[in-house]
Amino acid sequence: MAELIPVGETKPEKAGSEVEEFLGISIEDELIGLSLREILTISKVLNIVKVPYTKPYIVGVINLRGEILPVLSLKRILGLSESKEPTRIVVLDSRHGKAGVLVDNIVGVIRVPQERFEPNPMAGRYSMFVSHVAQTEFGLMEILDVTRIIDSIVEEG
Repeated sequence: MAELIPVGETKPEKAGSEVEEFLGISIEDELIGLSLREILTISKVLNIVKVPYTKPYIVGVINLRGEILPVLSLKRILGLSESKEPTRIVVLDSRHGKAGVLVDNIVGVIRVPQERFEPNPMAGRYSMFVSHVAQTEFGLMEILDVTRIIDSIVEEG
């Protein structure tokens, strides 16, 4: 099973065991993993300034340490309900630039051995954005392909 490791701590792994690290987030009670390689920082929800005439999934922009960043609603992109209030903004880095995404809660860093990954069994909804899944001690974690999400938004234009 995958483990939740506090940030800054490491645990020795078995020899030859490839381990990937994800930021476990909660969106409408679904456990989702984002690769730590794509995350720049995590922030509390700041004052989001709405931008007129934008796509529905663009919530607005924030000023984060002097840098203006777009803020996206993962719930709207993935077609999930919006019954819970987001508490954090996860700032992602992509080849198209930086963007913040709203998330309900941060679960923590989840380390998953490579052999625990399974192909995406989902069909429909937002399955095109799920690269694979992994069983963890917190339940089934869907691993999102951030590049695929950002590329689809940019292509949609």
